[in-house]
Amino acid sequence: MNIDNFTDFKLPKDAYLSFDANSLKELIIERLNENEAFTDQNFEGSNFSAFIDVVAYMYHVLLFYLNTTSNESTFTTATIYENMSKLVSNIGYKPLGDQTSILDVSLQAQNLDSGVYVLPKFSFVNLGAAGYYTLEDITFEKVESTVLEDLEVNYSILHQGSLKEALFTAAGEGYETITLIDSYTSPQVKKTAKNISDEQFIADNTFNVYVKSNVTGNWAQWTETASLFLEAPSNTCYEKRLNHDGNYEFKFGDNNNGFALREGDTVAVFYIVSDNESGLVGNGSTNGSNFNLFNTAVFTEIKEQLYVDVNTIVPTTLPTITLNNEYASTPIKLAESVEDIRNNVSKIFASQDRLVSKTDYEAHVDRNFGNITRPVKVLSNQDYTSQVLFYFNNIGVKRGIDDARTLLSQVNFSTSTNFNNIYIYTVRTNQPVIDERIPHYLNEGQKKLIAEYCKKKKDITHNVVISDPIFKAFSFGVGEVTENNTIDNIVNDTMLRVTVDRNVSVSDAAIRSGIAKVIKNTFTSVELGSILNTSQITKDILNIDGIVGLETVNGNNVTPNLSFVVWNPDYRYIDNTILARDYQLKDFEYAYFYKVSDVADKVTIRRV
Repeated sequence: MNIDNFTDFKLPKDAYLSFDANSLKELIIERLNENEAFTDQNFEGSNFSAFIDVVAYMYHVLLFYLNTTSNESTFTTATIYENMSKLVSNIGYKPLGDQTSILDVSLQAQNLDSGVYVLPKFSFVNLGAAGYYTLEDITFEKVESTVLEDLEVNYSILHQGSLKEALFTAAGEGYETITLIDSYTSPQVKKTAKNISDEQFIADNTFNVYVKSNVTGNWAQWTETASLFLEAPSNTCYEKRLNHDGNYEFKFGDNNNGFALREGDTVAVFYIVSDNESGLVGNGSTNGSNFNLFNTAVFTEIKEQLYVDVNTIVPTTLPTITLNNEYASTPIKLAESVEDIRNNVSKIFASQDRLVSKTDYEAHVDRNFGNITRPVKVLSNQDYTSQVLFYFNNIGVKRGIDDARTLLSQVNFSTSTNFNNIYIYTVRTNQPVIDERIPHYLNEGQKKLIAEYCKKKKDITHNVVISDPIFKAFSFGVGEVTENNTIDNIVNDTMLRVTVDRNVSVSDAAIRSGIAKVIKNTFTSVELGSILNTSQITKDILNIDGIVGLETVNGNNVTPNLSFVVWNPDYRYIDNTILARDYQLKDFEYAYFYKVSDVADKVTIRRV
């Protein structure tokens, strides 16, 4: 053996990798025995043996900390949130905190004089124990004084929780940083951002910062920026960061990069403390409700200065405005974990906080709007022309804008032209399908949130169009779709026949439940552009204990293994097919199983 691989102590150079307290103790005893000058080391309970124990276990602890420290000092091996947060701060990455639920509402007004009105920001509605706040002014026009009207508003999103106010006095230092101590989220972040469903938290997507000048006495709203080093000296902006302790830091400029706070300036931070999952509400929860105005001494002073010559809604006119919500509130979005940061940081850093490539758009939207959308897909104008318009032409819709949903997206988010558009296809995070049958799209308020975010970071030549995907419904199906044999007939008449080994003790209910679970799990994990792996679904069913055979049956039509009928619910008579092979969804297509709760009832069992 080559002795170059050994140290002077006759140990391999990498022996430290295998050392623990026991192996170190054994090594010490072995060396003492070689000397033969000492013997007490061989007798457990002797003073010498106790001393060896102390030394061995002390070095064991030191080796543990050495190994842990070395692991936590690199981006690829860090496992503790505090360490990961410090590492990514070096490149300006700002981890996301917990985000509260949002609710899209519509407004109606009656017995209100005609004119243009502003409902001040932070107005709220109480829904039992849950409060929902608007974080922007809502502007609308009442056309006729006495008529009940649906209002066209500029902003329709409410955030769940309770609005809080924190005040700070500036010291007037360059790059001054104030810290909002988060007694809610901090413990969660320290537990690797594992949000506890019944714990309150400060919502990262709800901050508003106002500064009162000590010189003029005037309040002004300051805006968040990705980096102060990109800002002019006169820009009133700040950087926000969720730090390694789970607290929010607000960093201001130095009059070279962003405007600096002056000594004695007052900083007011408004934010929402979310009630977590207990604050979620269903569709229709706000119907007939009225707004309340948020009032504190500080915000009243701010309103008096900012709403000059503005026709604002006041307490006496609040009852004239009622709310409605057609859709349920969105789920809670958990703070980024260590693995989330590791996965996201390279994509966000590569984009340099700009939206240029398809990857940039997908990374930013997925990261910031995970409580609204599932993973999105982005199509360039060339992709849209060659894929989406080709799809419509292929099924007989001559122009894409002849499709109502495509036309609506074009009107709401684009210019009259079809070039230089970026098409973002999205699917709702919660309840993407209504009653397991009807596609459920993002509402206009949620789409506008995404569009406004992209508008601030996109290339000046891009028009961002938030688009609805084409849904594809799946069900068990055998035969051919004809005028007499409709999709409904095929769906209703097709069954899944499984053969079960009679020697295996398994109930029919367990077989049906297992098959239903396979189908539900498969379609729950489907995203835009996924592959529906029919052969894998078949294997998963055949792996259920007792099942030895599988057929799809419709009357006298029998197909081995699985066969599906697939159709577009909007064009069911011209876009449908029967298939027993894998199905590749396009990036603008999303699949769901039609009436998935009926799967167990569509299984027949025979035992051989």
